[in-house]
Amino acid sequence: MRLPIRFVVGFLLLYPTIALAQEREWSMDQTDAEAYLVFGVPQTDDVGVSFWCKLQSDIVRFYAPETDVKLKIASRVPFKLEVPPKTYRIRGKTTANEEAASISLEAELKITDPVFASLQQADHFAVSVGKSRHVYPLTDADFAGFLSACKAN
Repeated sequence: MRLPIRFVVGFLLLYPTIALAQEREWSMDQTDAEAYLVFGVPQTDDVGVSFWCKLQSDIVRFYAPETDVKLKIASRVPFKLEVPPKTYRIRGKTTANEEAASISLEAELKITDPVFASLQQADHFAVSVGKSRHVYPLTDADFAGFLSACKAN
């Protein structure tokens, strides 16, 4: 059976996009000292965004590995977490991400920050810093379990 050439070309152009979109997923992990909620490809270094905390610390650290490459390293920069319908303005610190040849962003938040209540209700969120904007789905993100591990007794 011969397939029409437009079908083959269309499939080859669309296949990498479909495969990439399906690889990343939310996973929660916990050690004796820390908890992690990561959106990435399991069992790899591919992370789109992550949250982590020391157990029972009431502090969550946010990490976005790729942002605007024009940002200065080791700078405090404002960024936005857009969780529809709200936008949260936060300050973070930039670091060099040598693996991705980009600038990463880290921030520290209290678990009582209203952004976490919004994240538990939303189906996606976006991170905007400099000229960069990345959108992440929240399907299967266990924020309730993660925050429970981070919360001080």
